[in-house]
Amino acid sequence: MKNTATTPAILIVDDVPKNIQLVAKFLTEEEYNLFFAQSGEAALKQIKSRTFDLILLDIMMPGMDGFDVCREIKNNKETQDVPIIFLTAKSDEDSIARGFSLGGVDYITKPFNPNELVARVRTHLQLRLREKELCNLNATKDTLLSIIGHDLKTLFFNIMGLGELLLNDYDAYDDILKKELITNIVDSSRASHQLLDNLLSWTRIQTGKITYDPEKCILETVVMSVFDFIASQAKSKDVNCSYVADEAVSVYADINMLQTIIRNLVSNAIKFTPHGGKVMVKVKKHISEVIIEVVDTGIGISPERLRELFTTSELKSTPGTDNETGTGFGLILSKEFVELNKGKIEAESSVGQGTTFRLSLPSGN
Repeated sequence: MKNTATTPAILIVDDVPKNIQLVAKFLTEEEYNLFFAQSGEAALKQIKSRTFDLILLDIMMPGMDGFDVCREIKNNKETQDVPIIFLTAKSDEDSIARGFSLGGVDYITKPFNPNELVARVRTHLQLRLREKELCNLNATKDTLLSIIGHDLKTLFFNIMGLGELLLNDYDAYDDILKKELITNIVDSSRASHQLLDNLLSWTRIQTGKITYDPEKCILETVVMSVFDFIASQAKSKDVNCSYVADEAVSVYADINMLQTIIRNLVSNAIKFTPHGGKVMVKVKKHISEVIIEVVDTGIGISPERLRELFTTSELKSTPGTDNETGTGFGLILSKEFVELNKGKIEAESSVGQGTTFRLSLPSGN
């Protein structure tokens, strides 16, 4: 069975049904997802409704010919990078040159040579895959540089600044102020470590080097270890953290990823919760899955920001209730980890009333 999420999608456009059938026959054994259109207008309609990795486009069609369709595709920012191979009975230089000038990457003449057609399609799909990988790597690099250049730099400056204050004026401070400065240094160091750990994990995901090793994980044990880790952060804001479950519950997940998910969600909840607030991890067991909710009594999230939470393209530095730094990067990593563990995550929030992050994971019972 084909995995439609990863199998290349090809659109074959030709006004002659027999030509479509012939091309499809040649490509069937290649395990592609094939789609068909018998006119330029029908092709553009399909292109608007889904994403294609390659388009095989006939030139001579009534109404909109292949050149017109190609022009429309290349003038649209969302589709301009999709490679187009022209299918044509024409082999004259003017037609070939015109096709290339409009953005076509190749052409195949009729009658089709099966081996040639399959080889050209395979080659351009491989090039398309490499292009996507390069784009993803560039996006990863840009994200990393942005976070390293701002958030990590800010945290390190804070640590160095507080350390220099202690070093230069140690005898001038009383024990209470010294303890406060040391606490701030520890909190900034912990935040730096968490951000670095998130960055390294996310980079391994993007480069395909992450290790996924699922096992039965007892949720209470995982959550309590997270509470221990963030104890000083919660104490500094007098935020009460609690675990709520009617019974012992386990999930089937990678324990390192699970700890990172819970840690990021709880830490984020504390960050946006005022002094004296509450953060609860609620667990409910269903037949084949477990629902985990991280609920806070914080300041909430606006509808506009809520829509951007899990996208790297919308990373924004949003200060916490004590002006804590951060971009929401931990939420992006959490989403990727949840999905790697065959789960789902969503968020709902009311400004001024709090936020709930809800995730489902396979049950371990």
